[in-house]
Amino acid sequence: HWDRINRPEQLMTACINAIRVLTDPADTGAVTLCLPQDVQGEAYDFPDYFLRKRVHRIERTPPTDEMLQSALQLIQSKKKPLIICGGGVRYSEAAEKLKAFAEAFDIPFAETQAGKSAVISDYYLNVGGVGETGCLSANLLAKEADLVIGIGTRYTDFTTSSKWIFQNPDVVYLNINAARFDAYKLDGVQVTADAKKTLEKLTALLHPTGYRAQWGERIAEVKKLFAEELHRVYHATYTGKDFIPEVEDRLDRESVFDEFIKLTGSSMTQSRVLGILNETLDDTAVIVGAAGSLPGDLQRTWQSKGTDTYHLEYGYSCMGYEINAALGVKIANPEREVYALLGDGSYMMLHSELVTSIQEHKKINVILFDNMTNGCINNLEIGHGMDSFGTEFRFRNKETNRLDGRFVTVDFAMNAASYGCKTYKVTTEEALYAALADAKKQTVSTLID
Repeated sequence: HWDRINRPEQLMTACINAIRVLTDPADTGAVTLCLPQDVQGEAYDFPDYFLRKRVHRIERTPPTDEMLQSALQLIQSKKKPLIICGGGVRYSEAAEKLKAFAEAFDIPFAETQAGKSAVISDYYLNVGGVGETGCLSANLLAKEADLVIGIGTRYTDFTTSSKWIFQNPDVVYLNINAARFDAYKLDGVQVTADAKKTLEKLTALLHPTGYRAQWGERIAEVKKLFAEELHRVYHATYTGKDFIPEVEDRLDRESVFDEFIKLTGSSMTQSRVLGILNETLDDTAVIVGAAGSLPGDLQRTWQSKGTDTYHLEYGYSCMGYEINAALGVKIANPEREVYALLGDGSYMMLHSELVTSIQEHKKINVILFDNMTNGCINNLEIGHGMDSFGTEFRFRNKETNRLDGRFVTVDFAMNAASYGCKTYKVTTEEALYAALADAKKQTVSTLID
């Protein structure tokens, strides 16, 4: 919602509309009220009633009996249902109702980026992230499911792998969503209602039927396969000239890796760093991410050890969101450690709230993955038939007049230290463990480069 305030009295209507949007479960979003400087300078006698206390309720829309009966009939007609746990499960505070529903009927569930950490990762029916950036266990079951129960999900292209991941020829969809727009997706049966209310009623109605999903040992099998894959990915280390990265493209790896190692003295892989973070961070710590290859790696691998500990903006893969959002998370959860995970490109795009965190005495921790490149876009460029074009941070070459000189090295730790942060330069696993341990003891914001 966006509104330009040309006269002070407009605020009375604009503010009411702002709260309307912010408290709408289906149509909520960011609100901007734009006040030009000349309007800011005007005086106005606002009536007393405008300033009185108001109660704004976020209502839970219950499902109709007809919606519930349609859902009930559909579930009973299928043998291998798979739940997609979307952000709506978290917004509705429906995680415990989801677990009760899944347990009662032996139904596994996968997670979207927004739904991740509604339930901890090692819960026996949680098969992890699903879709294009999902994990092995969830995607194996997604291909076999004959019913997909989407709860609070928008079915984005990443979640559905552009409508490819659900490959059972008899698959159909049951969509539980507060927004009619999303409830109608994939031509599914629509339950346009609150997730928590719907799960409560569906559980009560389905229980007497004796229904059970027929996955058998398949859930445990795919979780075991994923555990093996997770160990492999989290322990991937650079082995020299024979090293093949997870994303294998036409990059001149030998030359680029040699140059990077000579400049930095480091050869740590991103997935190994994530493994150390996942092992080390407190169960209640919140990680924040948004752009580059990190959201894909995190949805695929990150094991949420506590609830509501995973905050990823992936609707628009918004570079620069990470540090600013981390401050917001810290304000909302002052007792938790908060970690912003981002690349050097995102840091240079926007990190202004790092200074604000110092001003406000709100400690956040920044984990900066410096590869001297907008690496994700660089991979996509090379992988789609062109050469690297402006995505590596290189000096302009006077001979070629192109940005193909040596890498530009930036001391991000020094930059953050100038703001008042406690900073660390890390090039080895041992140094990373030590930096993480020390960062926990700090009372000011930290940055590990």
